[in-house]
Amino acid sequence: MNPALPVAGLAVGTLIGLTGVGGGSIMAPLLLIIGIDPAVVVGSDLGFGLVTKIVGGSLHLRQSTVSWTWVRRLAIGSVPGVLIGTAAVARLARSPHVLVALVGVVLVISAAAVLSLDVWRRTIRGGRPVMVREDQEPKWTISVAGFAIGILVGATSVGSGSLVDMALILLSPLAGARLVGTGIVHAVIIGTIASALHWHFRTLDVPLVGALLLGSIPGVLLGSWIANRAPALSLNRAVALLVLISGITTLSHSFSR
Repeated sequence: MNPALPVAGLAVGTLIGLTGVGGGSIMAPLLLIIGIDPAVVVGSDLGFGLVTKIVGGSLHLRQSTVSWTWVRRLAIGSVPGVLIGTAAVARLARSPHVLVALVGVVLVISAAAVLSLDVWRRTIRGGRPVMVREDQEPKWTISVAGFAIGILVGATSVGSGSLVDMALILLSPLAGARLVGTGIVHAVIIGTIASALHWHFRTLDVPLVGALLLGSIPGVLLGSWIANRAPALSLNRAVALLVLISGITTLSHSFSR
């Protein structure tokens, strides 16, 4: 086993628990750089993210930082979306450079989303919470956003954290640890479906996932514990910059294949 894999899992797991962002956004480009087949990267990254987020999600559930109303309405759109996206990987596996380029594009979009969150908070909300109660039934627009995000997650493994956070910031009253917890639990739902399909398509490498989980499970416990005690906005920006660099690197890698 490559000793760098558990270390990478620890770092990414901590980011997932703390911010809800980092699974696909950071791990996918790392695995691509190592030289793993792009289709296997997508499937294995989803499997890794699923187990890690189950651990983080259970902790958020115990801390009561999950809104099931918003999880349910997101999943109405994201579940069919992730089915479409995962099915697309089976076809894109024959054109690995296209799949790598797609991962790079979604990484850049994901980074831009996270970097824009603070701006959107100030301009759209005017520095104030949106005028929607958390117990109010969400509008259908969050399901449409979930559908688009589900397609991207199924096809690239990227976006279940950053893009969902963006949608919740724009369309919900959730904030802080409650926003992170809601996003993580939603990611478990679509991650379960996508991972099962990738297992069927044989694009999920179990030994690789196991090596990553050795570090990510303690990491996500640590990150989730910190998330309930400290704001994560400044770290979100740092993660977004790293994701942006990863996206640009992945795009350049796809053109050199």
